[in-house]
Amino acid sequence: MSIQRVGHSLNAFDVKWMVDNYNMIKFLSKSINSPLAKSTLLYTGGDAIGKAIPFFLLPIVTKYLTTTDFGILSNFSVAVQIFTAICALNTYSALTVSYFSLKEEERASYISNLIYLICLLAFACLLVVVIFSDLIAQRLGISLLWQILAIVSSLATSIFMLHTSVLRMEKRPIMFSSIQIFQALIAGLLAIYFVVILKWNWQGRVLSMVGGSILSVIVSLWLLMKERHIFTKIDVKNIKEAFSFGLPLLPHTLSFWFKSGVDKIILTNIVSLSANGVYSIALTLVSVIGIFTGSFFNAYSPLMYKDLSLIDQVSHTESIELKLKLVKISYLFSCLLITVCFGCYFMMSWIIPIFFRGDYLGALRVLPFLMLTLFFEGMYSIVSGYIFYRKKTKVLGSITFGSSLLQMALTIVLVKRFGIMGAAYSSVLVSITTFLLVFGYANTLYELPWLLRRR
Repeated sequence: MSIQRVGHSLNAFDVKWMVDNYNMIKFLSKSINSPLAKSTLLYTGGDAIGKAIPFFLLPIVTKYLTTTDFGILSNFSVAVQIFTAICALNTYSALTVSYFSLKEEERASYISNLIYLICLLAFACLLVVVIFSDLIAQRLGISLLWQILAIVSSLATSIFMLHTSVLRMEKRPIMFSSIQIFQALIAGLLAIYFVVILKWNWQGRVLSMVGGSILSVIVSLWLLMKERHIFTKIDVKNIKEAFSFGLPLLPHTLSFWFKSGVDKIILTNIVSLSANGVYSIALTLVSVIGIFTGSFFNAYSPLMYKDLSLIDQVSHTESIELKLKLVKISYLFSCLLITVCFGCYFMMSWIIPIFFRGDYLGALRVLPFLMLTLFFEGMYSIVSGYIFYRKKTKVLGSITFGSSLLQMALTIVLVKRFGIMGAAYSSVLVSITTFLLVFGYANTLYELPWLLRRR
């Protein structure tokens, strides 16, 4: 009798196991043929081409630039990152979160006033640069002229990012990819002309970046005007609302600068500009992983926010199904991201010795740690979406900014002890910590069924 009971229990377990696996296989099959998968492929294809252009330019550019030159170029990029964080002030996130709650006729006014806010913040950055130009020059090694050009590039980039957010929410991956490729192509052609033909060193590469961003934003503004998204009258309420949304997120956005930009400044001041150049090359090479992460999120975020908008409106059973769907997609993304990271590591290990020489080969040492960092940053990008949607930006900003301060302190200590590897160790430790904290807080907002159980 007991044997029969055990047998019955085992059979029930086996049946449940088979059903669960069948459901998972069915979900994966649907995912592969879903609009999300198709959109992801379109975004990935466009982003891959756009990122491939500067990626393939690297061996050419580094042939004409020393590691010290590349360090200065990297510091200019740091300035652009800082000013873009301030100018954009997460206006693209504000648009993404509010898009579905706005009526069609309200969207043009909202987008227009987001652009007005970006221009106002760029002017504020200009005033700061004029006052503190000597201090900035001392830390980054770029004069007032290049600091102003960094602001111009940031202004153009911020508006360009806003336009790409409009295209994402309108589910237009082909147009999105086209303008991304256009921007990369223009910047790439200008880089070849300024660096290779005119031999303007790092200054030529900077001018190609600025020129590419300016020409791209002109196209974006023309398309927005053509589609009647801009320009409407100034609405102070919209500007205040966007500012209130973005200001608490500024620490959150600046945290990304802390995680990469501060590392470069610390390496520049504690080790050398050359060490910064080597570390920056490694960061540039592994950024190819960001193509997949960014493309997936570009395709996924509109669907995710739409599902989240339904969770609070539908029945409990339907809410559980929506949550299960979100969890399964997160697991699928993590598996794919691991595969991409491993593939990229072996590819880079083969490519670097072939195309790079001298001090640039030092990038091989930090690759595994940077890959691990990008994996956890990719996972962070998925779970942080739940916090964005609930508009708990103050909490998210506190977590990310606090982790960034931790990374800055760790980097100083570890770089003094381990040199360039210290920056890599610090980035891994903090990326894991940030992901776990954001994951934990996101789960308090939605209590997602991560064990794939219906409750």
